[in-house]
Amino acid sequence: MKRLRRMVFLLGVCLALTCSALGTVGSGKPNIIFILADDLGWGDTGFNWQNARAEGLPHIKTPNLDRLAASGVTLTDHYCAAPVCAPSRASILTGQRQGECSLRDNCFDRAFSETNTLGTVMREHGYATWAVGKWGIAGGGESGESVTSHPLDRGFDYYYGFLDHLAGHTYYHYRGYVRGAYMGITENRTDATEGAEGIYSTDLFTAKVKQLASDHVATAPDQPFFLYFAINTIHGSSRSDDTLLHKERLHVPGRPYPAEGVSWPLEKEQLELRNTWIGPQYRSLPAPAARYATAITRFDDAIGDLMRHLEKLGIADKTIIIFTSDNGPADANGADPRTFGSAGPFDGLKRDVFEGGMRVPAIIRWPGVIAAGTVDSSPSQSQAWMRFLGAAAEGRYEPMPSEVYTQYEYPYGSSSGGFREFAERKGDVRGLQQMVRVGDWVALRTRIREGGAKVRLYNVAEDPFQSCDRSGDADQQSRLAEMTAILDERLGE
Repeated sequence: MKRLRRMVFLLGVCLALTCSALGTVGSGKPNIIFILADDLGWGDTGFNWQNARAEGLPHIKTPNLDRLAASGVTLTDHYCAAPVCAPSRASILTGQRQGECSLRDNCFDRAFSETNTLGTVMREHGYATWAVGKWGIAGGGESGESVTSHPLDRGFDYYYGFLDHLAGHTYYHYRGYVRGAYMGITENRTDATEGAEGIYSTDLFTAKVKQLASDHVATAPDQPFFLYFAINTIHGSSRSDDTLLHKERLHVPGRPYPAEGVSWPLEKEQLELRNTWIGPQYRSLPAPAARYATAITRFDDAIGDLMRHLEKLGIADKTIIIFTSDNGPADANGADPRTFGSAGPFDGLKRDVFEGGMRVPAIIRWPGVIAAGTVDSSPSQSQAWMRFLGAAAEGRYEPMPSEVYTQYEYPYGSSSGGFREFAERKGDVRGLQQMVRVGDWVALRTRIREGGAKVRLYNVAEDPFQSCDRSGDADQQSRLAEMTAILDERLGE
């Protein structure tokens, strides 16, 4: 079945390219919007998991993401480079796997040293480059280091969002500090918190993106744009925000999403209503679950709003949309991934190298080039987005690598797939972890420094929950030895 789905995908791509070398490829460079969610699990989306949940179980509704998936290709076996946000984002932006990237493990706000990024690659190809939303890897904040990898210093022409990691723990930004992290909003290098206070961040960032697109079409219609849109849904939010009257975790908005969409500038929400509004379809659920689902559906509303805006501007069919998440679902700050099956059919959560921590939702929509409604179940990894985007900027469709463990060189950086290594800064129960996938097989080990480094082996196509360790099977010893050698070779790189 898996091979059949892969064949269907490749057939769809071939047909699309044959009929439409015609389409966006060959008729000017496409705009590109890269949407990165925060802690959104593989199973949090309707198209992957929620729509198939049994009757009687709570469901999260994501109709706009479902339509986005139906209009392009869904990557069912897409992996993040690391199961927590800072290293994952650094690998995405630099095109470097964790064995090569300068920012590894649980190092929030530490600057990354690479100067070649998605921003520089797209700028070299003539794109206007924008970053909106969460950054968290500039320096400053919790790291206490100098701010040396600000978006404007890493290939982006414009930045609007929050630089420090802990600012992602609130959806209502304000002037104030938590453990050295500034909780406000920055526009380029200037504080812009005044115009952002009292506005739910999903709405705020979506309105800013719509404004950027409108202004660009009006002033530079012949120049393509690249947008790195890093929303903070569904990262947990804490009670540390003293500017809210209602301090419940998992912040929700104070009003429904406007039927006509958001527009810049937004009016502030009334203070007494902030962090109170629950989607009508979720009001019968317990508070944490209702909040979790409301925040995700709010993000889904924003995606629908953005898509309609692109259509209104006449650029929807000239724009590639990529959607994915930085890592698997979290079990913190009020989030309970068990309620909705946020990890889907997998074991593991954020900070785990098991499938639930590493597999993330992923969609590519490229009208006229990628056939609508296709599914690609071949494994791919998030640092390869640089390769994909560089090719797209040159007018070429280049599928994500068909094997996670591959070695390839690319003009914009080396990207050796398949290998992942992660160590929780504060001594997580799993300690230093490694994982590699080759074909349908995954080898992993945990607590390496503590001596608990037995390599486990799973066929994740047959056993997605990784319930059956095959490392003791007599007929798998050659495979086990080969994959263990990969882990040994890269330990501590």
